[in-house]
Amino acid sequence: MDEIFTERLKNLIDDYKKEHKLTHKEIAKQLGYKSKATISKYANGQITKIGPTGIRKLAVFFGVSPSWLAGFSDKKY
Repeated sequence: MDEIFTERLKNLIDDYKKEHKLTHKEIAKQLGYKSKATISKYANGQITKIGPTGIRKLAVFFGVSPSWLAGFSDKKY
């Protein structure tokens, strides 16, 4: 993905962590990832290839529009 996705996901994760007092590991577990590395790498731009299913999964979890998360729209919800 691009910088917009990375920035938006990072902000969502940071906000979620603060609101729910969770770690990357706990968020990754809630998302069904085997390790925190996946979610961390998405947020840091180290993994740049994420398919529509992955984007949808993240968007649903964080309660935002998949199009917004992917950078295709400015409508967050």
